[in-house]
Amino acid sequence: HVPMIPIAHGGNGAAFKADVEGAYASDIGAEQFALMNPAGRDTFVWMQNGEPPGLYCADESDGEALRACEQVMQSLLAYEPGTGAVVASLATDWSANEDLTEWTFTLRDGVTFHDGATLDANDVVLSYGVQWDAS
Repeated sequence: HVPMIPIAHGGNGAAFKADVEGAYASDIGAEQFALMNPAGRDTFVWMQNGEPPGLYCADESDGEALRACEQVMQSLLAYEPGTGAVVASLATDWSANEDLTEWTFTLRDGVTFHDGATLDANDVVLSYGVQWDAS
């Protein structure tokens, strides 16, 4: 075992068991645990700096909360682990007008919520509305 001893604040460090497949530390502190496989175990243990101060994901700015929100929310676009490149997530295609004031997204087919409801454009509009009115 090699101990990890942080010597300064402001970085992101992570340690995983050697048999965890797909393990990575996100540059922005937003690891996607669903991409990791704990080698046949049904439990994945994660430790972070502190408890999330809240879990109202539309209005969080704290890294501890955002990491938890990353596990239960999905966005139109995402950052590719390891490169930070913008990639498709709930949207399969996107484009903007010339002055970048209007954006068009094509939603991925077959996306359902935990209650079985199908994702559509109204859900995206509602999500933006919740963020704008989060206060």
